[in-house]
Amino acid sequence: MWINLKKRIWKCKECCVIIPMTTGMLLGLRLMGIFQPLELSTYDLFFQWRPIEPIDERIVIVAINEADIQKFGYPIDDETLTKALNLIKQQQPRVIGLDIYRDLPVPKIAGAKYQELVKVFKSTPNLIGIRKVIANREGGGVDASPILEQLNQVAANDFPPDNDGKIRRVLLSLKDPQGKTITSLSAALAIKYLKKENISIEVLDPKIPKYKLGKAIFTPMEENDGGYVRQQLGGYQILSNFRNFQDGFRSVSLTQILRGDIPQDIFLDRLVLIGITAESNTDYFITPYNSTTLGNSFPVTSGVTLHANITSQLIANALDDRPVLRVWSKPVESLWIALWVSVGTLLCWRLCYTRPKKQSKFTFRIPWTVLAIAGLGFSLFITSYILFLLGWWIPVVPSLFALFGSAIAITGYTTLSAGESRRRAILSVIPDLMFNVSGDGIYLGQINSDSTVELLYPDFENIGKHLNQILPPEFSDRHLFYIHRALSTGEIQIYEQRICVNGKCQDEEVRIVISGFNEVLFMIRNISDRKRVELAIHKKNAELAKTLEELKATQKQLVESEKYAALGSMVAGIAHEVNTPVGNSLMAASILDNATTKFNESFNRGELKKSSLQAYLERAKSSSEILLDNLQRAVELIQNFKQVAVDQSSLDQRSFAVKDYIEKILISLAPQIKYTPHKVIVCGDEAIVMRSYPGALSQIVTNLVMNSLTHAYQDLDKSGQLQFDLIQQDDKVSIIYSDDGKGISAESLPKIFEPFFTTARDIGGSGLGLHIIYNLVTQNLKGTISCKSEVGIGTKFIITLPLNLDP
Repeated sequence: MWINLKKRIWKCKECCVIIPMTTGMLLGLRLMGIFQPLELSTYDLFFQWRPIEPIDERIVIVAINEADIQKFGYPIDDETLTKALNLIKQQQPRVIGLDIYRDLPVPKIAGAKYQELVKVFKSTPNLIGIRKVIANREGGGVDASPILEQLNQVAANDFPPDNDGKIRRVLLSLKDPQGKTITSLSAALAIKYLKKENISIEVLDPKIPKYKLGKAIFTPMEENDGGYVRQQLGGYQILSNFRNFQDGFRSVSLTQILRGDIPQDIFLDRLVLIGITAESNTDYFITPYNSTTLGNSFPVTSGVTLHANITSQLIANALDDRPVLRVWSKPVESLWIALWVSVGTLLCWRLCYTRPKKQSKFTFRIPWTVLAIAGLGFSLFITSYILFLLGWWIPVVPSLFALFGSAIAITGYTTLSAGESRRRAILSVIPDLMFNVSGDGIYLGQINSDSTVELLYPDFENIGKHLNQILPPEFSDRHLFYIHRALSTGEIQIYEQRICVNGKCQDEEVRIVISGFNEVLFMIRNISDRKRVELAIHKKNAELAKTLEELKATQKQLVESEKYAALGSMVAGIAHEVNTPVGNSLMAASILDNATTKFNESFNRGELKKSSLQAYLERAKSSSEILLDNLQRAVELIQNFKQVAVDQSSLDQRSFAVKDYIEKILISLAPQIKYTPHKVIVCGDEAIVMRSYPGALSQIVTNLVMNSLTHAYQDLDKSGQLQFDLIQQDDKVSIIYSDDGKGISAESLPKIFEPFFTTARDIGGSGLGLHIIYNLVTQNLKGTISCKSEVGIGTKFIITLPLNLDP
């Protein structure tokens, strides 16, 4: 069991480190007051978010507004105040709170009716006046009315502001400089009001002190309660739990009272607060509601409204069981913060080692950890707000920092741990020897000491020694040179060396890179195998280069053979064509020779007759005509052949008519065409003249025709038509050659101009015919060639050439 527990603890060792460290850090920051501004801002925000409450009908405010001040002056004179108090008394209010300082008489005119005001004070036992106990900036407080002081109907008009000037705490009582306990005006009014309800203050624990007022139990604040840190507390203070200030109470003006423009029972059995709300007065305070965070419409709150709100809060606490705002004890708050640290840590630790079962289908993916932590943070915030409505102010800001901070900490810790593990794993499999050296050449130690690769190096376990003491001079001097160059240039240094130890030699690649201030990292790799492979590759490349040259020579020979084969085919064709007229000429000459011999014999014997002479002459004429025609035909054939042959073997340019020249070429191919069922047609304008290389064009035409005769009609029983169409387009001529043979497949069409590509190798095809055509068109004649073909329909070559080729 103990072993299993140890395994579990070791498995989550990161959590065991992060949780106490983060908790301690957050508690320390909170104790230092770092979170106090944020916690108080959250406190204000919760107030602003709370629902609007109905008007408290138990309290009526007599507001002395700006119009009243302009009409009656300031301060309000004794006569006006006396009239107002008498009119209020007539409706029999339960309590009257006078939030106006009356330490001195305020006569309207000299010798006026101060005594009448004194009579009203004395005749109104439910009237409570005010005094300022805490000294103001001028250095003193404000005394109460002497009459009310004698009647013990005076309360403190003091509020405890925070450092930012806001009123978040309620002062129930405090001690004056003489040590006398003075109840605050709000508390005095609430106690007076509740007395009629038979509710009075009960002491539950005099040591704290802890009091009970109706249904409410009050415990004084301590200096570190809630979000406060070492807050200076004086008197008996509790946290405020204000009502919503907007239209929270019924209100009438002083002018309305004096005019009698008020309902007859508006003050009946109610708590009446009289105070100044004029904008020109300085009796204004800032509360959690007076914030611009949510664009609040009332930037400050009058003192009389603040007293009414606190009094309403205390009465509601006692009668309506309205919650008193409380806080947890410090140990509970610390445990709460530690809980959220644990939640954030354990959740992220768990998610870091767990892959989601389903991937998001959206391109932009939010990590599950972020979603989980964000959801928990939102839940924590909402829970804190709900508890606030129920009367509990819990440490929400430190808890959020605990959740997010622990998540970040454990994520960073696991990421760094994983990175370190990966680094160790990578270093363990790197075949290089890696060690650090200072800029002065001091050996600092090996990095991948657990590497199993054996390198032929002297012992490097000499930390603190100079390289000169570890390596031979030729190696240490070289290393020091590259160390200094790496440090001066900032660039990686790479060089090779060959080292021999104990009769064993090996090639090494050395890399030096800056790894810190005045420090470099050496990475030495054994490249002996690579060198052997490079040598083998070099030899193989030499062999391949030689083979390539031989292939190029062979290809050149094959191209020349194709050219001469075409020329030989032409010669054979011309010889065949010339053979007929020469044979006819020989036959005519033989006939003429035979007739001449017979004619000569008759002449020698003296037997020559006129008829014999006439027959001889006719035969001589006929033979001469036959001989002349056939010799003329032979001359024409030989001249054409000579021109075409010269063009094919010459590299000179000349001008020629394209159509006529193609027809001459076809004459030389007549023997190959004659014994096939196919015919060749040349269409186009006879006036198209080119200045180019006619020999190249002759080879192109010959190869195109012979290619069609060889391949296009193989295994086809049809009479084909081979056609040349000539079209002039500006300074170019298009020669469109087509046949109606079997066509070329789509798979073979992209390869037809490649050397040695043929589909008829079994019948002696070399695969160079179309390759030669392509080179002649694109290189010699500076034109373009393309091919279109459909199986079963035929093939079309489109050759575009310039009419005038630059020499």
